Amino acid sequence: MVYGVLNRRGYGRALALGGATPVGAAFVVGAVAVPTFYAVAVGAVAGVVLRLLQRSRQASAGPGRPVTGSRLLVLFVVGAVLTTLVAPLLFNGLPVLRPEGEGAALAAGVVTKSNLAQIAYLLLSVAVVAFLARSRWAGPELVGTATCLATLLSLWSWAHINAGLPFPEGVFDNSPAFAFIETLPGGAPRVRGIFSEPAGLAGSCLVTIAYCASRFGQVRGPRKLGVFLVGAAALFLGSISTSTTFLIAGIALVAVAALVATSSFVLRGGSLQRSAVSALCAAALASLFLLPYLAAVIGEQVGEKVGSSSYVDRSSSDSTSLRLLLDTYGIGTGLGANRGSSFFATLLSTVGIVGTVLFIAVVVVLVRGAWSVPHARPAAWALIALVIGRAVSGPELSDSTGVLWLSLGVLAHAASRVERRNTPRTGTAVGTPSPAR
Repeated sequence: MVYGVLNRRGYGRALALGGATPVGAAFVVGAVAVPTFYAVAVGAVAGVVLRLLQRSRQASAGPGRPVTGSRLLVLFVVGAVLTTLVAPLLFNGLPVLRPEGEGAALAAGVVTKSNLAQIAYLLLSVAVVAFLARSRWAGPELVGTATCLATLLSLWSWAHINAGLPFPEGVFDNSPAFAFIETLPGGAPRVRGIFSEPAGLAGSCLVTIAYCASRFGQVRGPRKLGVFLVGAAALFLGSISTSTTFLIAGIALVAVAALVATSSFVLRGGSLQRSAVSALCAAALASLFLLPYLAAVIGEQVGEKVGSSSYVDRSSSDSTSLRLLLDTYGIGTGLGANRGSSFFATLLSTVGIVGTVLFIAVVVVLVRGAWSVPHARPAAWALIALVIGRAVSGPELSDSTGVLWLSLGVLAHAASRVERRNTPRTGTAVGTPSPAR
């Protein structure tokens, strides 16, 4: 936080550093361990408040233009908080899935610690988006710092275990709020890096790969080599994480990337150079030999996952979450009241259909609004990879990696600049060029 205040490029870098230790606790209050990202996010709240006070003192300043997607985001927050407060009254005694264990149920007039924590995290997250959207320095490198540094720390941890490199164990992953999984049911070791479990490492590596692949063409010199090496490290760690999440979400991400590339090519009427045609032909020939092998590997891993107790537990929690959506008539049980296994199952069961639609609308509006800014696309791809990974495994709306809210903040910043550039000034007729500065 001190670094963020003193840094001439703003507080965003401090937020990125806070997200680089996703299972690190800045401090513990009772049974609540506050992640480093959300501890640093308190500074973003202070920054937003100071801006509002400064603007209120400027009598000559008229109402500012709202940030792109801000209305949808505010509606989502208000709806989520109201649902959290009202759901126990409407559905008193409804059984839910909570970390407390079996027997948890909604109780009229009772707001649990989990409810309060999730509301606080959501408000801090929205403050981060609002702060970055109005910041002078809010580029995709903030997202890259958070996800790439987590990958490098995980690689360091792996090198410590396998090559004996000195590593500060228990420093970057010190939160008592997480259950750490380092072995298979039979006792075989697994790679988790600085995350609580291999699935967390796999999802983060996928985000790093998406970011680095998009960022690679935007940097030059040593930075280009650095982006390539970090992306390669993420691919290596993801492949040895023994997590099916990396495989399934990776395939989905490749499919989305191929669809976007094909759509852009067709809609823009682009043409291919001879080198590109040769590369596509070589890839097609190589796929004839590689696809059978990949199909066998994918089938084997999916078969093992389906036959595991983990799959049964995850499927059961998701089924229960979707049943809660029906039991609450689509309203939801409230933030922190239920925890499924996947992101959208948890989102639907907690904030209901309206809240889920509003959240998806925020993501779509910001990605679409910022897509015309090539510099912001690495943040968009990181966000897409994160959502895909969490749709497979990752139930929390609160994001201790910071990538979800950092990406939304960067995209809101870029989309708002595009909107301001395309909107004619007050008093200037549409189609009439504005006076030169």
